[in-house]
Amino acid sequence: MEQGLMVAIVVNVVGITIAIWFLRSRLLAKLAEVEARKTRKHED
Repeated sequence: MEQGLMVAIVVNVVGITIAIWFLRSRLLAKLAEVEARKTRKHED
């Protein structure tokens, strides 16, 4: 395989991995926030 193609594939995989990690962390934070809001509402 060409050197440039290999570099492009590696950069793409790293970029996609970082994007998935970022979105997953945002989603988990949002879910935790919603759960906290639900428990607060039930206590009222």
